[in-house]
Amino acid sequence: MPFTSASQEQNTWKLEKDKNGIRVYSRHLIGSKLKEVKVICELNATLSQLVAFVSDIDHYKDAVYRVAEAYVVKRVSDREFYYYSETEMTWPVSNRGLVIRMEFDMDHPTRTLRIRGNNAPELAPQKKGVVRIPHWHSLWTVQEIDSKRLRIDYTFAVDPGGELPIWLVNALIAVGPYQSFSSIEKLLTRPYYQNRTFSFLHP
Repeated sequence: MPFTSASQEQNTWKLEKDKNGIRVYSRHLIGSKLKEVKVICELNATLSQLVAFVSDIDHYKDAVYRVAEAYVVKRVSDREFYYYSETEMTWPVSNRGLVIRMEFDMDHPTRTLRIRGNNAPELAPQKKGVVRIPHWHSLWTVQEIDSKRLRIDYTFAVDPGGELPIWLVNALIAVGPYQSFSSIEKLLTRPYYQNRTFSFLHP
């Protein structure tokens, strides 16, 4: 089942959470019980800081909601890599896992960075006791407001696989994205993410 926003324009976004400058929206995917989620916020950070964080898979557990395990599967270049991520679920629901291909694309005239994520299940074997997520698509659209501030529009759609209780689905939709983006801005101040350079960010 493809995840595309092009046919979703007639669906209205529902505001799920609005706190501390982070707004989380959701809407139903046409022909599916699943929802697409959008996060809009601004961060005090540079493009290079954000790229450094997104590329730092080993520390996703510090920021991304319910991540139990994350590691790089294959790094093609600074602008493309594959990683495995496992999401911790509440018992008796099994954890969810998938491999994601991440790709960075910088539009220099508009100073807009797009980061695309799509599942790549062929790059890792099925892990025992973990449900493989069959579909995942995400898109970061990051606009440089000035040299030290970013506007982020982040959307994702996911089929978690199997059966999940509705309360858990709702928690993943509203609470998860809010908590993740609340943590990201704090983590971007770490020394490791300062003064990094990525060639694709520059003409």
